[in-house]
Amino acid sequence: MSMTAVRRNAWWLVPELLALALVAVLSLVARPAELDQVLAERVSAILTASSPAEHHAHGHDVAAEDTVLCTAETMGTEPAGATRVADVRVVYAYFFCAAGEPGQPWDFAARISGPVVVELTEPPAVRIAEAGLGYQDRVRAMLPDRYEDWAFSGFRDKELPTALQRRYLDEVAGA
Repeated sequence: MSMTAVRRNAWWLVPELLALALVAVLSLVARPAELDQVLAERVSAILTASSPAEHHAHGHDVAAEDTVLCTAETMGTEPAGATRVADVRVVYAYFFCAAGEPGQPWDFAARISGPVVVELTEPPAVRIAEAGLGYQDRVRAMLPDRYEDWAFSGFRDKELPTALQRRYLDEVAGA
């Protein structure tokens, strides 16, 4: 078989090899979805465990007898290419917390949501932009530019706030 015949019959290998190379590169740089889930659960746990004074500092009035429930969705991390929880120093997330005393209806629960920056130090450091005039500027100052659109558009997974409301109704309002 001549080299021309090989070139003519092997043309289909080029796109196949390019696709294989692309998959290999993406698998090296893509963050596993389960990492985002684990980090979101960690952020939720950190926010839930915050003291009433810490919640107040974040703009959320919580009494000592209140039950606090939170959910979060990971937007990104520092370092950006982290693939293991142990490598993550900072989590950028969108969160939603609700608090109330046992039996308090959802409509009267203290609620807060928005972007949050959590440094995974010991103890963790939580930064939430203060509400009010200049809020958007404070959010932009605490987040990398690539997360700003997400920070102002809310949860991408619309089931997360609904699930938090159901948990509140079961665990707090129904108590």
